[in-house]
Amino acid sequence: MSQTATVIAVAYGIAVVLGSVVAFGVYRSTARHDAGEVDVGRWSRRETSWFVVVLLGLFALFLGTIFLVPYGETAGARKQVVRVTGVQFAWAIDPQTVRTGVPVEFLATSGDVSHAFGVYDDEHRLVFQAQVVPGKTQKVVHTFRRPGQYQVLCLEFCGLKHHEMLSTLRVTAG
Repeated sequence: MSQTATVIAVAYGIAVVLGSVVAFGVYRSTARHDAGEVDVGRWSRRETSWFVVVLLGLFALFLGTIFLVPYGETAGARKQVVRVTGVQFAWAIDPQTVRTGVPVEFLATSGDVSHAFGVYDDEHRLVFQAQVVPGKTQKVVHTFRRPGQYQVLCLEFCGLKHHEMLSTLRVTAG
């Protein structure tokens, strides 16, 4: 798992634990302990307080993870451009060799049906993926840190020979 994915998974795990604590706190603070008359004003203030606590928690979670989301990256002036076209049942990748340390802008499209452009490293870990649909160009920016042979797979069932839709991308030391 990448460092970004680990941070996001941990953040959401913490959010689940905190959400459980808040839910238990709401239960405890609103549970009726006596058979007396209900103080509606007091319950309303508690409800508002818990609503604010939940909103602040969600906002903190948002601020803690939004800057780790890789979408919207730009490749800059030094970028390497790789054009990718998916067709049943092959990937056309041009060029098939890129360098480490230099952002790569993948421009992916489909010539027929929906595909999912998935790039795996030499340890069979998913590096990134993008949905590729006919008539649209999907831009993905990624900077490779390690040289090696990366495998390109289709991650969306696109027909009977879907399992044969694979290619390679060579990453050399920059």
